[in-house]
Amino acid sequence: MGKKLEKLEAIRGFAALYVVFHHLFASGLVIGGINFSFLFRFGQEAVILFFILSGFVISYSFEKAKDKRFSLFFTKRYIRIYFPLLIVFILHYLMLSYQKGQWVFVQWKHLFGNLAMLQDNYHTKPNVITGPFLDNDPLWSLSYEWWFYMIYFVLYHFQPKIRNTIVYGLGIVGALIYIYYPNFLNRELMYLTIWWMGVEMSMLYLKGQPLSFQTLKSLFLVLTCIAVILTFPVVNQWATLKVNLGVVLGKHPILEWRHFVFTIGITGVALLWKKLKWVGFQYTFAPFQAIASISFVLYISHYFLITQAHYLDSFGWPYGLQLLIYFGVCLGFSFVLERKIYPAFYKFVMKKCYPPK
Repeated sequence: MGKKLEKLEAIRGFAALYVVFHHLFASGLVIGGINFSFLFRFGQEAVILFFILSGFVISYSFEKAKDKRFSLFFTKRYIRIYFPLLIVFILHYLMLSYQKGQWVFVQWKHLFGNLAMLQDNYHTKPNVITGPFLDNDPLWSLSYEWWFYMIYFVLYHFQPKIRNTIVYGLGIVGALIYIYYPNFLNRELMYLTIWWMGVEMSMLYLKGQPLSFQTLKSLFLVLTCIAVILTFPVVNQWATLKVNLGVVLGKHPILEWRHFVFTIGITGVALLWKKLKWVGFQYTFAPFQAIASISFVLYISHYFLITQAHYLDSFGWPYGLQLLIYFGVCLGFSFVLERKIYPAFYKFVMKKCYPPK
C-alpha cells in the first residue's frame, strides 16, 4: 500500500486485540471486587471498525495499483485470506483433536461453507447458511469481507456517482427486505454500506478533499435510513426482547441495529477527532500500531489458541500463567505466519503467476 497510514494501522491493531479481550473477559473480569467485564462487551463494534478500515485500505491500494486486472486483484485477495485461513483450519483441527484425545469429526458442511465464504454466526442471526468451521466464532466476518471485495471490483468500473447510488440503493432495499426475510444476501448488501464508508473516505483522501460530515453526508443519510428501518423489528418485538435484554443485545434484531448505529457514531467521532488534530491519539491508540502487522492472523487464531485453549490444563499451573503462555503462543504463531511464511508464499505465487516483464 506504499507508505502505510499510521493511524489506520494503529486502530486496526487496537481492534484486533480488543476482540481477543472481548472473548476472554466479556463474561466476567472481577478485579478488587469490581466487575470490569462491561469494558469488553463491544467485540461486535470492533469488527465493524475492521469493516470500515478494510473498505479504506482496499479502495486505497486498488486506486494506487497500476495493474487493475481482475485476475491479479482476485489472486492477491485470495492469497491474503485463504492462505493463513487454511493453515489456521489445520492447526485448529490438530489442537482440538489433541485436547480431546481423539480425531475430531469434521463437519463437512461447515468446512465447505467456510471455503465458499458463506459462514455467519448461527447464535446471533437468523437463516444462516453455515456456521464458522470448528465453531471458531471470529470467522463469521470473513464471508462479508470476501464478498465486499468481489462486489467492489465490479462496482469500481462504474462512475463514482453511479456506483455510490448502486451501493446506497441496494443497502436500503436490502434492509427493507431484511426486516421481513433476513438472509445471507440482503445482509451482505446491507452491510456493504458500512464497508463503503471506508471506500468513500479513501476516495476523498486520495483526491485531497476534506473528510467531513458535508462530504460524507449522503452516506450518513443512507446509514441513518437503514438504522431507522432496522428499528422497526426491534420495536415490534420489544415486549419479548426486554424480558432478557442482557442476552438479546448481542442477537437479532438488536445486533444489526447496533452495527449501524455504531457506524454512524464512530465515524462521527473520528471526523470530530480529526478536526481536533487527533489530540491524544499518540497516548491512546498509537501504541497498538505494533500489533497491526499480525492483526489478521491474531484475529482468526486467537479463539482456539487463547480463548478456548486447554492444552496446559494437565500441568496444574495458575490460570494467569497459562493465559500468558497462551498469549505468547498466539502472538508468536501470528508473527511467524503473518510476517515470515505468508510474505514468502505471496512472493513465490506472484513470481510464478505474474513474472516481471
